[in-house]
Parts: sequence; structure tokens; C-alpha cells
Amino acid sequence: MNAAALLDENGYVIVERMFDADELARIAAELEDMPLLGAGMRNLLSFDWCRSLALRLRHQPALRALDVDAVVPVLCTYFEKSGEKNWLVPVHQDLSIPVAERIEHELLQGWSRKDGMWFVQPPVDVTSRMLALRLHLDDCYADDGPLKVVPGSHAAGRMTDGAALRLRESCGEQMCCVTRGGVLALRPLLLHASSKSRGTSRRRVLHFLFGPAELPFGLSWPTA
Repeated sequence: MNAAALLDENGYVIVERMFDADELARIAAELEDMPLLGAGMRNLLSFDWCRSLALRLRHQPALRALDVDAVVPVLCTYFEKSGEKNWLVPVHQDLSIPVAERIEHELLQGWSRKDGMWFVQPPVDVTSRMLALRLHLDDCYADDGPLKVVPGSHAAGRMTDGAALRLRESCGEQMCCVTRGGVLALRPLLLHASSKSRGTSRRRVLHFLFGPAELPFGLSWPTA
């Protein structure tokens, strides 16, 4: 089964060796100059180097082959997990998308303001078209707090917390170990979680979110 079919069926696929050591070192050097607080930073797309990286990443042949219409970079979040910055995330779906401005509509819910940006929970037919690409700057193995996903759960649509827990219990979860320079591509509606790191390694990830060229209800993507 090819990568596009795996993404469609399971809601995620791992594509290894997207960037070499030299490129990863240049990315890491850019991050060292960022005003990072705590375990991460949102809206890195406001920096030219990150927007350029997003476009190059999305147009890598192996990722273009996923054959999805989520081609516009709309958000990039940096996550770091280590012995000093250790955290976990319970099972959930990513339901919110960033937009340029607030627009009142009965189908737009959960408005919030984060880091100067508007976020909203649109209908499932919008969220299901989104694609996340998680670029790993370090090896991420079982002891490093990798993402754990429930394969195929993206097809269930939006779930309550109780339904999400029941589905994970009945279907089980898969640990997504990714080597340095690899990318984990996933649909935001896929149930996912992560545990704390159990080792002393450093797990750095750039989480890029891509969307379709146009949005309904008069919404538009934020500009960098």
C-alpha cells in the first residue's frame, strides 16, 4: 500500500529521511535564536526561514505524493520534550484552525485567541481537509515521548472525550517512532496523545499545519 493510501486508511503515515543532517543543523540554529518560552512556541510562520521551510517541506516529492489539497501553510508550532522540559498530552483531536479574523456563523464554534491569533472550530468537512506534517529534528523512540495514535479514528469525525476514550480502548493505539529528519504526516481528526519522556534525550519537533487554498463562511487564513 502506498503512502497516500495509508494516510487515507489510517489517518497517518511516516516518511523517513526528508532532510539530511546539514539541513537539520541549519534549522536547529534558527531555533536557537528564537525567543522560546517553556516547551514550545506557536506561529513560527511569521519568520521567513520557517515559511520557506514549510513550502519546501510540502513540495518534497514523497509528500506531494500524498495527493491531498492541503497545500497552504497556516501554522507552525515548535515542541521540545526533554528531561528538563517534560510533559504529556492526553488523547484528543486537533479541532481548531487559525484564521485571519472572527466571523459570526452558527457553524463556527469554540472561538479563542492565542498568541495574537484567532482560532475556531469549523465543521468536520473543513477539518478533515487539513494535514499536519511533524518534522523531527531528533530521533524519537519509545522512551522519548513519541506520538501515539489510534489508526483510522479520523474517519469517525468529531468525537466527545468519552467516545474518544472508548474508541482507543476498543481499537488500541500505535506508537509513532520517527528517526531524525523524518516526517509524521497525520490528519488532525486522528486521535493522538503522547507520554512523558522516560529518558534523557531531546525530542524537538516542528509541527506544520496545512490547509486548502480556500475556506468557507468568508473565513481566510492568517497572513505571516
